[in-house]
Amino acid sequence: MSASSWSPPERLVAVPAALDSPAARVLEAALAVAPAAALLRSPPPAPIGLRGVPVVGVLPDMPQLLRDAGERGLPRAALTRLLPGGPAAWWRLVRTAAGHLREVASEDFRGLVPVLIELERAGLRGVDLRAVALAAPLTDLLLAAGHRDALAEVVAFLRRAGLGAGLETLNLGHLLARLSAWQIRPDFVIGPLNARGFRMKPSPAAVLEAVRATHVPIVAADITAGGSVPLEAAVAYARSQGAASVVIALTDLA
Repeated sequence: MSASSWSPPERLVAVPAALDSPAARVLEAALAVAPAAALLRSPPPAPIGLRGVPVVGVLPDMPQLLRDAGERGLPRAALTRLLPGGPAAWWRLVRTAAGHLREVASEDFRGLVPVLIELERAGLRGVDLRAVALAAPLTDLLLAAGHRDALAEVVAFLRRAGLGAGLETLNLGHLLARLSAWQIRPDFVIGPLNARGFRMKPSPAAVLEAVRATHVPIVAADITAGGSVPLEAAVAYARSQGAASVVIALTDLA
């Protein structure tokens, strides 16, 4: 599978969905220092502070979706996500569902995952969405199930939508090995990479070896290992190991 022309900027700044004025100023300052984008894990109630800011979405937010579905029922949870997106979001969802009709009808992840992404994407109306990474719970579920075709379809679907196509994982070593074997090359992969080996699976050594061997740009997450490594040293370490980009919490820049 060929790669697209999108590549991650030097830094992805993880921001909360509700971005107040002080936090928006910190983000603005961070964007002025080096190429960066905002990383969003859930749609903001309003794009205040994000106007004109390139955004990478990590979608879908499965824990919140499951909570909403349990409390309100799935139809109402879906409607709540679609309404902010307006007619364009409805049209994208219909088109996506129609394009994966057989897979959706048979409850195949090749169709279900694109539909879930479109549901969450509807809430990002008003932001400059450049790329989407499939959130780790679904990426790692498909990885564990050996569902090569579903992961390949996620990458292809996002590229057809004109977006950078990424995968987030908590099993970076395993995922990179499988992507190579399956000949899938997303535009980027987000996963734990730090000097302490924190959350690096299956082992720190295996992750570092996989990162050195891959042609996929790596976005290093958990770089401070839970706050045990100073930010500057954490960024330097990730880059020394071949990371193309790093995820930095907005609170670490304040």
